[in-house]
Amino acid sequence: MPGPAAIARLLADQGAELKHPEIIETDAEWRQARIEASPHELGLKQFASPKVLTLTTAETFIYELEEMRVRYELNDNRQAIAEIRSIASESRRLAESTAQNRSAEQAIRAEQREIAEWLKVWLQTPALFRDWLELRKCTDEFRARFPVLSHEDTKTQ
Repeated sequence: MPGPAAIARLLADQGAELKHPEIIETDAEWRQARIEASPHELGLKQFASPKVLTLTTAETFIYELEEMRVRYELNDNRQAIAEIRSIASESRRLAESTAQNRSAEQAIRAEQREIAEWLKVWLQTPALFRDWLELRKCTDEFRARFPVLSHEDTKTQ
């Protein structure tokens, strides 16, 4: 079943004007209810946040998803893996929706486009994501678009 963010994206594609904060709040409530209703306490409650991800929180979020994916893969828990992928997909759709929201600030839209791309890469090749992200953050394009984050990365290295 698609979440509110996915439904909002379909409506926006058809020309509907959407109220960004209400979509985020509704989607967060929907994700929280899904996680709480999960028959296998997956430990995913920390991901049901009403806040839009930033690059920093998205990186942490995806790394945590990957740790959980590996753990559940070792236990052959396909339902948990499917739920983790579903959360990532919904987060990606929310980022894409925010990126396409013309009423959002340009900087937020750019950040959300980047986050959507990160989630896409993780969904396609989760085991390679960490290496891919490190390479991505070293590109001139990334450093030009997100100089503050790039500067913080060089301080920690």
